[in-house]
Amino acid sequence: MAVAVVLALAATEVSAQRRVTPVTPDVPKTIPDSERQKRLDRTHVVEQIDAQGRKILVDTVTGSEVVDSLLLPAPPKMEYPLLHEVIGGVNLWNPIMRAFGQHYGLGDVWAEVSLHNRYFPFLAIGVDNCNDTPDGSNFTFRVPVSPYVKIGASYNFFYNSNPDYKLQMGLRYGFTNFKWNVDNVTVDDSYWGEEGKFSIADRKSTAGYLEVTFGIKVKVLKSWSLGWTIIYHSILHETKSDVGKPMFIPGYGKRGSAVTGGFSLMYTIPLNKNKTAEVNKIKEGDSGY
Repeated sequence: MAVAVVLALAATEVSAQRRVTPVTPDVPKTIPDSERQKRLDRTHVVEQIDAQGRKILVDTVTGSEVVDSLLLPAPPKMEYPLLHEVIGGVNLWNPIMRAFGQHYGLGDVWAEVSLHNRYFPFLAIGVDNCNDTPDGSNFTFRVPVSPYVKIGASYNFFYNSNPDYKLQMGLRYGFTNFKWNVDNVTVDDSYWGEEGKFSIADRKSTAGYLEVTFGIKVKVLKSWSLGWTIIYHSILHETKSDVGKPMFIPGYGKRGSAVTGGFSLMYTIPLNKNKTAEVNKIKEGDSGY
């Protein structure tokens, strides 16, 4: 009986020992491959002071300066979501300029998509016309209502700031297909002392042009904003004509002027309200308001 009790106790002790979880051995303190790529191998690197008094790292084998990537500043984080908002606008520049005596231009509607509040793909569709007799000239240049389109993108320098206010620089390509006339061309005959007139009618042309834009956007009321743009433009290609080049190009304006402007009334439609509100709340907290 005593022997049986001893054997039972021994079996219980062995079973208990087998149930004990072994101590996890220390993980070898090795650097993962990804981390090893980030860290600098300092085996042959020493610190020195350069001519400007800056502390630099120099490879003793090659003698060249070594850059520690861990010391480089991290790229700026884009705080707003990828699909941030859609902005639609009406360009009122030409209607306003017509009120001051301009004899050409109508306007366009446009839209752009905000990506991270940083990049803005852009599309504009508009119509223009012209009925202008330049001062001191002996003709009237006419273009009937003609369409044009512009496509491009812009960059917002304040991409991590309040999206209600933007400072943007952009690049656009414009294209148009239009007809033009030169009417009432007056020619004086000095010999007979008579005046003659003729016209150049129904000329067809296409033109493509480049625009470099620099503009600002300012919120005025809820989702409504105003924007001002300075535009440098240049004609890239156009149809050749045996009677000369058209004085006016839809969407471009008068030939010979390298700079023009834009003034737009804009409406903003948010695409990711929750994320944008979260970012704005964090910013308000950081600013102490």
